[in-house]
Amino acid sequence: MSLYLDATRCMPTSRPPIWIMRQAGRYLPEYRAFREKYGFLDMIRTPEIATEITLQPIRRFGFDAAILFSDILTVADALGSDLNFVEGKGPVISNPVRTMADADQLSSSSLRERLDYVPQAIRLLKTQLGDTPLIGFAGAPFTVASYMVEGGSSKDLRIMKELIYSQPETMEQLMDQLVKATADYLNMQIEAGVDAIQIFDTWAGLLSYPEFQSLVIRPIRAILNRLRNPAGIPITLFAKGTSVFWKELSQLPVQVIGLDWQVDIGAMGQLMPADIALQGNMDPMMLYASHEILEAKVTHILKSMADRPGYIFNLGHGILPDVNPDQVQRVVQLVQQFKNERIHA
Repeated sequence: MSLYLDATRCMPTSRPPIWIMRQAGRYLPEYRAFREKYGFLDMIRTPEIATEITLQPIRRFGFDAAILFSDILTVADALGSDLNFVEGKGPVISNPVRTMADADQLSSSSLRERLDYVPQAIRLLKTQLGDTPLIGFAGAPFTVASYMVEGGSSKDLRIMKELIYSQPETMEQLMDQLVKATADYLNMQIEAGVDAIQIFDTWAGLLSYPEFQSLVIRPIRAILNRLRNPAGIPITLFAKGTSVFWKELSQLPVQVIGLDWQVDIGAMGQLMPADIALQGNMDPMMLYASHEILEAKVTHILKSMADRPGYIFNLGHGILPDVNPDQVQRVVQLVQQFKNERIHA
């Protein structure tokens, strides 16, 4: 067992494990060296390159878990979205879903063939990671759908919400396709040998309660029911901006819930069922702080969770691209040096 896998099962650990979202990315000079030579989609579609980039932060920092270098929009791409990544703008989909006819054009018939580069990368990584567990992932249907409808990133999801309210049948069709495709994609990763799975629902916090139930809880539950997981690998759900819905999240059959930085993680640790592990939740902006402030914040989070088995240190969202890697190293050192007083008493 590893610290990370033990924590996902709420087992006592000598210290909290640490990994961070987007730990393989633009803040690392070794990543930027690859990015100068290759396009983003070329990197995730080339198993040898994806493997190398996944390993970069493990070699540099010694994180307790690796996460596959990929993107949440791989499923959209495999379904037929014309996906490109534009420097300085992010993902752009040139054929957004705006009508039932658009949704009907999507097809999962060749999904496994089109995404075969992912299990190839996973199998390569499993030969090189040693005892470090590998996390696979997928975007949740609502968040992936939001990009497919908006045609890219959006801060308010205006077009997406217009579709929800004016064309509910189109929205239902799109979500049903994404549930099936996402479950198949995660099953591919489980079959290839990942040690854990994380589901990202980045935009779930922009929904009202009824839409949260129908567009987040229901499809994620449907995905979980479709997973073929004979070894019982742990599943983490990270739904940004949804701490107000903690009761609904805790009723899903997941082992870990990731929290963003807008919630007091210590208080949430008192509310959540004891058999659900928690992950998070330092504000990524804290990585720009002075060493003294950074140390105080990391220590506060660690101490607030010291009495609760099942805690994984992480950021409350992804690391930003211009962060100094030395700041990340400092956080890793602080977590690795922390002694769980309850265990060591």
